[in-house]
Amino acid sequence: MKNDLSDPRDVALRRFEMIAPLLEPDLEPAEKALRREAILASQEAKGEPISARTLRRYLQNYREQGFDGLYPRTRSDQGKPRVLQEELLQAAAVLKKELPQRSVRQIIEILEGEGKVNVGVLRPSTVSRHFKKMGLMDLKKHVKGKAGYRRFQKERPNQMWQSDLKDGVYLPDPKNPDKFRKTHLLVFIDDHSRLVTHGEFYFSEKFPILEDCFRKAVLKRGLPEKVYVDNGKIFVSRWFRLACARLNVKHQVTAPYSPTSKGKVERFMRTVEQFIEEARLVRFQTLPELNTAFSIWLEEGYNHHSHSALTAEDGTLQTPAQVFKANATKLRFVSMEELRDAFMWEDDRVVRKDSCLSLHNIEFDAGPEFVGKKVEVRYDRTNPEFVEVWDNGKKVKTIYPKGARLQIVDSPPVLESADPPKTSRLLDVLEKQDKKRKKQELGAISFRKLGGTSDV
Repeated sequence: MKNDLSDPRDVALRRFEMIAPLLEPDLEPAEKALRREAILASQEAKGEPISARTLRRYLQNYREQGFDGLYPRTRSDQGKPRVLQEELLQAAAVLKKELPQRSVRQIIEILEGEGKVNVGVLRPSTVSRHFKKMGLMDLKKHVKGKAGYRRFQKERPNQMWQSDLKDGVYLPDPKNPDKFRKTHLLVFIDDHSRLVTHGEFYFSEKFPILEDCFRKAVLKRGLPEKVYVDNGKIFVSRWFRLACARLNVKHQVTAPYSPTSKGKVERFMRTVEQFIEEARLVRFQTLPELNTAFSIWLEEGYNHHSHSALTAEDGTLQTPAQVFKANATKLRFVSMEELRDAFMWEDDRVVRKDSCLSLHNIEFDAGPEFVGKKVEVRYDRTNPEFVEVWDNGKKVKTIYPKGARLQIVDSPPVLESADPPKTSRLLDVLEKQDKKRKKQELGAISFRKLGGTSDV
């Protein structure tokens, strides 16, 4: 297409009009193929032929960047000394040496996000050639080849979630800032879309973190039909299996010695190493700081980032969020109360002579009819405002605290390091992108409230 002398806005508009027939929702694959062929034939007849690959690139740019992605790109050295290109490549090399695990794509994303180069100007092939000259590509020898097994995925969102636990970075111990404690990352990932429904770092590896993470995932994305987990202690606990049963969620454990059974979540856990390496540069001081940065990385660097395994019918790469949203027609949601009831903990307690029983430093008045008896109690560990008394599988009564809860002293504040922590340029860029995306989503919501339509 001859557009050297055209207004960039006109070029972008022509490209949008060209791909518009392919943007209609619910097109059958055969219809999409016919429309692609018609577009290519039309461009040929106009004397402005384009390749099928270029058409796919226009579609992908539009889906990832909106209308702005259709603007023509210019060379970085157009009208400028060639030395500027060399300066960019040297800046890329600095980023690679700073953290060898960074990919070429991530490095370009950092330079674009920092405003050092316009989006799409610095080509991956150019950066790769430069790295090969400098011997920097050898740093990736540790990457394993692709496994020899067939890729499989569920047909729709929330048909199955996979979950896993991974060691994270060390942080100052809130109770003793002179010592460090290991963090642990727990995630749930949707098998169909590869979207991480929730992920969070914790200091503990015990049962309550599984409840916390699963609750947050369900409240955000709905209930899965099945959870697929390994035989780790918290995953196969009676308590978690019971909670799944109460929510009508099938609980399935992977077969022993089957490394590819949970391939998607294990692949994500390898991807999350990128974040962990960046986090080590920052040297976070508290768990909330770490989780805030991880939440941004998760949404911008993964959930809303194109995935090599998610290819649309027209050949363009999609993001996990796009795939999840496109097929999310039969999601099941539950209230916070239903979730609370599903995760009720069960214990036995003996009622003392004063008609009270003790539960986690809280005194509950059970009533004189239970004095000297052992009763079954059910309660919410995260917020035990009341306790249910059960007998032979039936709820007898609900009891409430009699006295004030023993005071729990907050953890001492974490002392600031004498030396300011380093920063992660990738996480800084993703934070900017996160704010921009959320602002765009708020704008789309406001537009719909005014009676407009949007496919955002």
